Amino acid sequence: MTEKPAWQEIERLYHDVADLAPAERADSLALVAAPLREEVLSLLAADLIEGFPEVPPHLVVADLLEAHLGGLPPGNSVAGYTIDSLISVGGMGEVYLAHDAKGSPVALKILRRDLLASPQAVNRFETEARAVSALRHSNIVAVYESGDSPQGLFIAMEWVEGRTFRSVIGGGPAELPRATYWGAQAADALAAAHAAQVLHRDIKPENIMLCKDGAVKILDFGLARHGAPVGPELVSSGASGTISGSLSGTLLYMPPEILRGETATTASDVFSLGAFLYELFTGRHPFAADTPLDVFEAIECRLVAPACTVRTGIPIEVDQLLSRMLNRDPGARPSAKEAAEILRAASHLSEPA
Repeated sequence: MTEKPAWQEIERLYHDVADLAPAERADSLALVAAPLREEVLSLLAADLIEGFPEVPPHLVVADLLEAHLGGLPPGNSVAGYTIDSLISVGGMGEVYLAHDAKGSPVALKILRRDLLASPQAVNRFETEARAVSALRHSNIVAVYESGDSPQGLFIAMEWVEGRTFRSVIGGGPAELPRATYWGAQAADALAAAHAAQVLHRDIKPENIMLCKDGAVKILDFGLARHGAPVGPELVSSGASGTISGSLSGTLLYMPPEILRGETATTASDVFSLGAFLYELFTGRHPFAADTPLDVFEAIECRLVAPACTVRTGIPIEVDQLLSRMLNRDPGARPSAKEAAEILRAASHLSEPA
């Protein structure tokens, strides 16, 4: 007998348990092989968070199982920018190192060609361009221009040399003076976005860059929305304009009101920033768990240990700030501006290190 493709089995398992209560789903999937079980749980978590997309499940699963390779070779010209090399391929776009006519480096983000038929993906890409173009701040990546080209929609952005905070955190908790200095910059950037009525909605270590000179830059406004608050949306774009991949990375930084399908506000970004800062200061994520559904439950129900009980030496004002930022009640959280002021006062660094 011919073995079923993996996506067919994942689709069958999803439908078998989708109507069960969350507590019963894990029991029903207990005997399923781990790789299949985790993919089904990721889809179920997507269902809980944003509503299952209005496309056949096999298209979603295809996104989970198929890699996409960037196709623009070095030397190719896009709207006057010359491609040097492929940097990364994400759920929305391909990012290239390129240079302009003067030879200056730029980061060139191009909407993946397989997404051009997705209105949601095109809208998200264009929204990112508009949102970042409206922001002028030293801690937010600058957009030079955006538009259409024969190679597809593109955004030409400031080229930032450094590493993401996912890499920084991977090396363990940061030195406390550095953590407060970096955190103040990230909060400053978020405060500037909020002052311009832009919600980021995807604050996480992968979207925050530490530059070689010690400056912090917030990247990737692909989920940003201009004007607050923002109601829940049914579709999150992936390789087919749908939810794709394991959601645990983004899920770890989602505030409880978003998980419940409620309105996103500036306080939602503050919660996500608080989760990132907690991890930066302590080396431990406040909601780490084994599966997406466990993460969901942790964000909804788990009491977060005060940061000072996880790592000694954290200033009391920072410890209290982190607890406030991770409050489940959006109304009890500080603003990004207040968070920046507290972190800046607690920092012992006056110059980038």
